[in-house]
Amino acid sequence: MEEQRTHGVVRVATKYGLILGVLSFLIFLAQVLAGRKQNWVFTVANIVLLLALMILAHWEFKRTHGGMMTYPRGLGSGTLLSSIGMVVRCVLMYVYVKYINTGYLAAVMQAQRTALEQRGITGAQAQLAMGITSAVTTPMGIAVTSLITGIILGFILALIVSIFTQSAGRMAVV
Repeated sequence: MEEQRTHGVVRVATKYGLILGVLSFLIFLAQVLAGRKQNWVFTVANIVLLLALMILAHWEFKRTHGGMMTYPRGLGSGTLLSSIGMVVRCVLMYVYVKYINTGYLAAVMQAQRTALEQRGITGAQAQLAMGITSAVTTPMGIAVTSLITGIILGFILALIVSIFTQSAGRMAVV
C-alpha cells in the first residue's frame, strides 16, 4: 500500500513537473523574443504557473487516493514537481542559449553594462561587476542558477500550498 502511494506521488509530480518545465521555458522564450530583460511580469507568470500546477497536482493526488494527502506528502510532491520542472526548463534553456540563440549571452552582458552606466558605476567598479557577471553568464551558469533558485522557490511554495491542500483523515499515513 505504501509503495502504491509513493508511486502515485512520483507519477503525479512527474506529470505536472514536465508540464511546468515546458511552459516555464515558453515563458522564458517569450521574454527573450519580446526583447525584455528580467521583468516582474514574467516572474509573476512563472510563480502563478507553479502555484496553479502544484494545486492541480495535489487535487489529482487526493482524487486518486481517497481524498487524503498528508502535509509531508504534499510538501514532497510539490518539491518534486518543481524540481522536475526546473530540470526540464534548465535543459531547454541551456540548449537554446548554447546552440540556438548564441548571441543571447552577449545581449545580456551588454544590458548589464548599460544598467551599470545608468547607475553611474564606471571604471574599476564596473570592471569588477562585469567580471562577477561574466562568471555566471554562461550557458551552464544560467542553467545552474535557474535550477537552484527554482527549486528553492518551489520548496517554499510547496510549504505554503501544502498547508491548504492537505487533508488527513483517520486512516492517513504520514
